[in-house]
Amino acid sequence: MPSEVTGKVRRIFTWVLRVLLGLAFLAIGIEKLTGTQGTIPFFDAIGWGQWFRYASGALDTVGALLIFVPLWTSYGALIITCTVGLGTVLCFTMHLFNPIFPLVMTLLAATLVWLAWRPKVA
Repeated sequence: MPSEVTGKVRRIFTWVLRVLLGLAFLAIGIEKLTGTQGTIPFFDAIGWGQWFRYASGALDTVGALLIFVPLWTSYGALIITCTVGLGTVLCFTMHLFNPIFPLVMTLLAATLVWLAWRPKVA
C-alpha cells in the first residue's frame, strides 16, 4: 500500500511540474523569440549578441513543447535545465540580476528530469 501511495504522489507531482514548467518556458521562449519583457537589453548585457537570444528562445520553446509529451518529458526538461542553468551561472558571475528565480527553475527542471526518466528495458 505505501508504494502505491508513493507512486501516485510521484505521478501527480510529475504532472504538476510538467504543466507549470511547460507553460512557464513556453512563455519564456516566446518572450525571447519576440524580444519582449526586457530580453533584448538582458542579452545585450551578456555581450554574446542577439543570436544567442534566438537560440535560447528556440531551445526553451522546444523543451517546453517536449515536456508536454510524456515519452519525451525528461528530454525536454533536460534541455530546459541546461538553458536556465546557464542563465543561472551568468546571473551569478555577471551580476545581471537576482539569480534566485533562474536557480529555482533550474532545480525544478532537474527534478522533472529525474522524475520523468524512464530507463530502457532490455
